[in-house]
Amino acid sequence: PALLDHLAQRLIKNGWNLKSLHRDILLSSTWLQGSSPSPEKAAIDPENKFIWRFTPRRLEAEVVRDSILSAAGQLDPKMFGPGTLDESHRRRSIYFMIKRSRLVPMMQVFDQPEPLASQGSRPSTTIAPQALLFMNNTQVVKWARSLAGTLDLKDPDTAIRQLYSRTLGRPPTPSELAGNRAFFDAQSVSYSDQTNAHQLALADLCQVMFSLNEFVYLP
Repeated sequence: PALLDHLAQRLIKNGWNLKSLHRDILLSSTWLQGSSPSPEKAAIDPENKFIWRFTPRRLEAEVVRDSILSAAGQLDPKMFGPGTLDESHRRRSIYFMIKRSRLVPMMQVFDQPEPLASQGSRPSTTIAPQALLFMNNTQVVKWARSLAGTLDLKDPDTAIRQLYSRTLGRPPTPSELAGNRAFFDAQSVSYSDQTNAHQLALADLCQVMFSLNEFVYLP
């Protein structure tokens, strides 16, 4: 309550300017903190009631799809215009038309709000179909191959570093680099009868990156 009173007073003092209030919140140490766990603090406040860390939050269904398209270099930034039910379209997911008899499976599996009733908040579930979608969805496979096509195939280690930068926004650790290189080499062998074995192996690795919690959660 004291914090809410303080923010209300700041809002009034600044002439009811919401941008100023947003700036105060977004530049606060609480907002900027990370989600890294701390055994010492967790022993005192295991439920994070005092907000000593950021609680990881999964991205909304629309943002998951948009993030994959963006990482793959396939996102169409065009604004405005009619909606669509075509799952292969490359515009942001807010341009999906809502038709109750033809809901978009990818949006449903990541908890898009039910259109038949008012929703006060979105649930955030963790279910097997989410992982299966990343493994089997034809669009995800297509976007993974598109992403692989933008990476430096001549040097697998460089490609892996580029992949981490594009998907997770950070470089891989030495152990991650070694593990991903081992995966790439093994997949290349499994595709040895294909002329583009390395390209297919890199696409599989891209698909794995899309499936990581770190990709679909705000850390």
